[in-house]
Amino acid sequence: MLARIVERAVAVGAFRIDTADFDLRLSLRGEVEEMVGPTTHSSDALAVGSARIEPLDTVTTRAATFHRARYDLRLEDRNGNCLIVHHEVRFDSALVKGRRTSERCQPLYMAEVVRRARRIARLPFTAGRLEDHWSAALAATGTADVFMDSVVITTSAIALRASYPVPATSIVVVDSVSAGLAMGETSWSVVRKSTAIRVDTTLRQGGEWRRQIRRFMIPIDSSFELAKSWPVFEVHLRAPVTTDNPVGRAWTYAHEKKGFFQQLRAISR
Repeated sequence: MLARIVERAVAVGAFRIDTADFDLRLSLRGEVEEMVGPTTHSSDALAVGSARIEPLDTVTTRAATFHRARYDLRLEDRNGNCLIVHHEVRFDSALVKGRRTSERCQPLYMAEVVRRARRIARLPFTAGRLEDHWSAALAATGTADVFMDSVVITTSAIALRASYPVPATSIVVVDSVSAGLAMGETSWSVVRKSTAIRVDTTLRQGGEWRRQIRRFMIPIDSSFELAKSWPVFEVHLRAPVTTDNPVGRAWTYAHEKKGFFQQLRAISR
């Protein structure tokens, strides 16, 4: 931000209100970008900042030049850190830095990002057994982190076993695994799901695929009735292309108990 202040002052040969103010963001890709409106651009930023100038000389228009000023630099990140730096500066052929003070603040530009990123609860889960009667049975343990806009499933262990291929001598081709949220009464379905992680493994009866930490992010919103749902893993299999299965896909499932998230009500109380 200070480098841009110097660039603007050198370009004009002084300070000028209509060219001195600017906004920056540090994008999720780690690149610093200048833009207009830090609040609008906060959702996909690691941090945002604004520079606002106040003349310490008398000026009558926004286009008038002056040589003494105070900059207020506001810096916020998505973790809720917020700092305002007050910096007095002078320009006399070069920028001369003067008195500087700083103060902590509450997020303004990133307030909604910070609010939505706060974890509401962390719940341990266990889903499935390798002995379950599936051609490819899944078993997983880990935690479900609940946020305002997502449920993040993080496994401490996840495994697949070709338990009951049909026929027993056939191979099971596992394409990928996704996590989701299921709902339903007499019958149920996966109503929200994560991006699938690639497995790309071929298993014969008794063959296994094992991993430890895998992370699945399932988007939700305020209209989603989380308490009526439960976590489920969906195993995506490649199958022969037939008239009944023209896409050549099959699925098996492993899930937690129905009503898994109802315990959130007790936590909130």
